Amino acid sequence: MITGAHAVLYLRLSSEKEAEIVSKSIQPETESTIRYRSRVKVTKEGDSITLVFESKDITALRASINSYLSWLILLRNIYIFLEDQKRRDERTIHGEQE
Repeated sequence: MITGAHAVLYLRLSSEKEAEIVSKSIQPETESTIRYRSRVKVTKEGDSITLVFESKDITALRASINSYLSWLILLRNIYIFLEDQKRRDERTIHGEQE
């Protein structure tokens, strides 16, 4: 177990579907960081994701949190874009105007 510094981030997303997609998308990163200075565990419950960070020191903790926040922002933006595109496509199929 890595000790030194730790943090917990709790994120509530717009839906259970989004939480599922985001948590599955970020999971590979948690498996690749085990051998470095930080470890991250991601759990999903309903429409929420919890990230538990353990690092050797505060510098590694800060770097790890910053990386994960950047990835999470990117994943949310992609999810929102794709959901908007899906709604537009459905309106087009049903003959509705934007």
